[in-house]
Amino acid sequence: MGVSARSGGDGAARSRRAPQGFALGVAAALALAAALGLRHLDEPGLYYDEAVQAVPAAEFVRASPQPVVLPGAWSVRIAGRWLPLRTLPYMGALKSQLLIPVFAAFGASVGSLRAATFGFGLAGLAFAMLFARSLLGAGTALVAGLLLAVDPAFLFVSRHDWGSFALGFACRAAGLWLALEGFERRSPGRLAAAGLALGLGIYNKVDAAVVLAAAACALALVAPRCAREALRSPRAVAPLAAGLLLGAAPILPGAWRALRFAEGRAAGSGSGLARELPEKLATWRTLFDGTHFERLMRAGGDFASLAAVEGATASLFLPALVAASLFVAARLALRRPWGRAERAQAFLLATLGLAIAALLALPGAVRIHHALNVLPLPQLVVACALVELARGSVRAPARAALRSLAALALAAVVASELIADRATLAEIRDHGGRGRWSDALGAFARELETAPPGPVVSFDWGFHAPLRLLAPDLDLREPIWALRDAPPGTELEGAPGSVYLVQDSRYRVFPLGDELLAAVSRLPPGAASVRRHLDRSGDTAFLSVRIDRPHRLVRGERLEIVLE
Repeated sequence: MGVSARSGGDGAARSRRAPQGFALGVAAALALAAALGLRHLDEPGLYYDEAVQAVPAAEFVRASPQPVVLPGAWSVRIAGRWLPLRTLPYMGALKSQLLIPVFAAFGASVGSLRAATFGFGLAGLAFAMLFARSLLGAGTALVAGLLLAVDPAFLFVSRHDWGSFALGFACRAAGLWLALEGFERRSPGRLAAAGLALGLGIYNKVDAAVVLAAAACALALVAPRCAREALRSPRAVAPLAAGLLLGAAPILPGAWRALRFAEGRAAGSGSGLARELPEKLATWRTLFDGTHFERLMRAGGDFASLAAVEGATASLFLPALVAASLFVAARLALRRPWGRAERAQAFLLATLGLAIAALLALPGAVRIHHALNVLPLPQLVVACALVELARGSVRAPARAALRSLAALALAAVVASELIADRATLAEIRDHGGRGRWSDALGAFARELETAPPGPVVSFDWGFHAPLRLLAPDLDLREPIWALRDAPPGTELEGAPGSVYLVQDSRYRVFPLGDELLAAVSRLPPGAASVRRHLDRSGDTAFLSVRIDRPHRLVRGERLEIVLE
């Protein structure tokens, strides 16, 4: 590849001399991450996007006669079961497919879902350390692994996965490591495997292509001769391209539709780059300062109000990243000509910068699962700076002082992230989740299972997918996708005993819930009952409306409930 520090760094020499030591370091990082991330897996409550890829796997194991219905979803009938191929226009069903054997062996539950998902994140951590060792040496890889293992965003988004981050991280890290090894060793097999892993990452979610494009541009910038040589050699590029196309094949036919879908969502919400930029910048800031998931828990899953949440415990990683980036950039500017180690560091900085810029420009990429596509690059930058600082080519007394400074800085960052991890878990345990994350929905699901009512109808986003995993034997319905654009006069039959689930006004996604509550207020006394479901703090998480008489819901200028 031309940017590896393998032959120039003494860290790589140490990795060759002591492979067992590096393996123990990887095992220690994985054990630390598991000890932090697998605590209290049953909390908070199950989030809709967390469950959305688990439901097709559970339905496949249960041999459900109907496929999961979502806008853009695609399943095929195999041996009497519906195999998911695509979850949304921009998201494949790779995670659903990998969850099928997990659910078949251990049952479909919150615990098995979160443990398996976190396992994908751990695989990504291991591959990221292998990539870091190939690129920058074993010392940098071990420091980066430690930083990743305690990072709050990595830990909590891996276990409560949405946007299929954890699996995408594993595919991306494995692909980058195999690609670097393949170019270094001129191995068509490794390059084909790299392409397959990277292609599966794109199939998992198409925005993974943004970071791959950033890496390709960075390579062309810092090692143009190597890039030209690679392009002129079909034997080098063909296996990588073939693997990439093979892995991404299931999502490629709809790739253009996925882009149009994202643009449509942005246009539909009246958003553009100028309007999205403040929320995007807040996402990046809270990702790097370690407060994102704690803020999200305090906001009840309401991303729009996340940046205004106060009192979240920040880590020192953001200032460390800024300082490390400036340090590495200044060091590169002062060192000429560049050797292979310097080109590796320049490639790292350029890829991170280009990826952040591209994701900021990508329409609709306002959430943390988009921003997390840059992992493990930020941790590699900080690790690289700390290792270079400790290696400073100065006299012995000053070298000892620099090593002490690097060790102290690393200890401070790690300690601050551990404190942020603890604060986030404390928030989760104290409240069991708020709003869209509340465990009140799970408690209500258990209550409904003991005395099943009529149909349980989700009249807003956030209910249906968790309930299909938690209580699949209930008569569960989700008409919101059909009703949101339904013309006037559309009717929905309501059976006796129907229970309609409505979000509290703070967490509302569709206006249908408020319309239903307004229609209920116009009914005769006693015709319907409204119940507020509370989280552990006594705050309203959601509402349920029960109508025991036969009825119809009619959409006109306003929603009306017609009692039979």
